[in-house]
Amino acid sequence: MKKVLKLALIGCGKAARRHLALFRELPEVELLAVADLDPGRANHFAREVGAKAYTDYREMLYRHPEVEVVDIAVPSGLHAEIALSILKDFRKSLILEKPLSLLISEAREVVRTAKELGLKVITIFQNRFNRPVIKLKEALEAGRFGKLVLASVRFYWCRRQEYYDSASWRGTWALDGGVLAQQGCHHIDMLRWLLGPVREVYALARTRLMKMEAEDVLVGTFAFENGALGTVEATTCARPRDLYAELVVLGEKGSVVLGGFALNELRYWAFEEETPEDEIIRKDFASNPSDPLGYAHRACFQAVFKYLAGGTKDPRLVEGEEAIFSLELIQALYESAFSGRPVSFPLEIQYSPLGKRGSYENTFARS
Repeated sequence: MKKVLKLALIGCGKAARRHLALFRELPEVELLAVADLDPGRANHFAREVGAKAYTDYREMLYRHPEVEVVDIAVPSGLHAEIALSILKDFRKSLILEKPLSLLISEAREVVRTAKELGLKVITIFQNRFNRPVIKLKEALEAGRFGKLVLASVRFYWCRRQEYYDSASWRGTWALDGGVLAQQGCHHIDMLRWLLGPVREVYALARTRLMKMEAEDVLVGTFAFENGALGTVEATTCARPRDLYAELVVLGEKGSVVLGGFALNELRYWAFEEETPEDEIIRKDFASNPSDPLGYAHRACFQAVFKYLAGGTKDPRLVEGEEAIFSLELIQALYESAFSGRPVSFPLEIQYSPLGKRGSYENTFARS
């Protein structure tokens, strides 16, 4: 008989809504309690699943010692503070929405604390579970590309002012960041996971259309340690609607292009040395199977629950320190955009305001 994890949820906003839909369907988990500073929102969530509602997450955990795992779905800038409190005071393993934190130092403290206490911290990067992404990863690990040349991610999405005005923390450096830190976090993780460590980055950023602290468009370049180059183009200024997202990997022996809103579609797959499996991949792995809750999200959470219940860890899961790799790249790109210079690793942050308290009105605004 499978173990049913007893879960508590902190934060009942947009990200938590997606989690809630999965929790209601997956038999591997039982949601016992939810907490949100807004009592109406907490009560609404709780009624949907028959859970208890709280406005103070500490009170929730004191009253429910049977909880084994806590899902944190609050603004990114609050992740580390809440995570450290739960790890130290309640000894619970954690699930966090990306990114693990906004500050590298805080992320490292969370990882170090969890390791010392024998607890697990999983950051959700569900795009790793897309079927086309899995096949691309396998091809890279098998050396089918030969010498890697270029890896590029780009997404042109539409977010209007009402999106940023819907919550006071959106678009702030202290709690959110801009298009790179939030919408682009999955894409940066994908570059690092697929291509490996980065030696140097350079970036330019602007706030062109939105009234907010952080950027709504960023363009960056990467020099990977394996010799390949990389680029990122990220914006929420596409009008009048979302355009597309894309990941391109080029090597001396082949090329692959992934598309779709979440890099969940195979657009191009070709290698100099064709194998019988290639036609199968182009036919059967061109997209994820249909799933009303999102195929990759479901697969990711199922792997999370299996691992937290004592099962084998799926290699696609982002546990502990691995979540810091993409955060370092994001901070490096902001450091470059603010300093006006290329930034090399190991990383030293001096100018990037991401995760820092303060006011930076229209930081990247240009006429």
